[in-house]
Amino acid sequence: MDKKTTWIVLALILVALVGGYMLFAKQAAAPTTGTPVSEELPPAGVGVPTESESATIVTYTDEGFSPETVSISIGETVRFTNASSGGMWVGSDDHPTHTNYDGTSTREHCADGETTGGTFDACRAYANGESYDFTFTKAGTFEYHNHVGASKGGTVIVR
Repeated sequence: MDKKTTWIVLALILVALVGGYMLFAKQAAAPTTGTPVSEELPPAGVGVPTESESATIVTYTDEGFSPETVSISIGETVRFTNASSGGMWVGSDDHPTHTNYDGTSTREHCADGETTGGTFDACRAYANGESYDFTFTKAGTFEYHNHVGASKGGTVIVR
């Protein structure tokens, strides 16, 4: 092997090592379990079930939401858990405005990057292992989707 070929091979090995390190360091830094911790608690009745409440679990995978349709009563909580390889941003239909649940748009209810009031919109993408909880306070049939991948969605029927 001549000197030029040796340098090219060494450069390729170095690029592969740096790229591999960056890929694995990024994966190691991503949270794998638990619910994100927030300094501020949501308003009463919105977002997080109390210790005495249980949540209906909907799991998001690379194939979509499962189960796709759930039926609950007013005041019950649905916990959307991300078990996919990508982000999960739960938002009520219609995409991309998320106006179906309370009539406000994403620009209004996600102004500070977090859900405000009682709107059905996570307002951010949740990583693998994270969960978004929402307590439904009115009856109806509410379709939703993953804002990050809007072709995947489901329905919550509230009686």
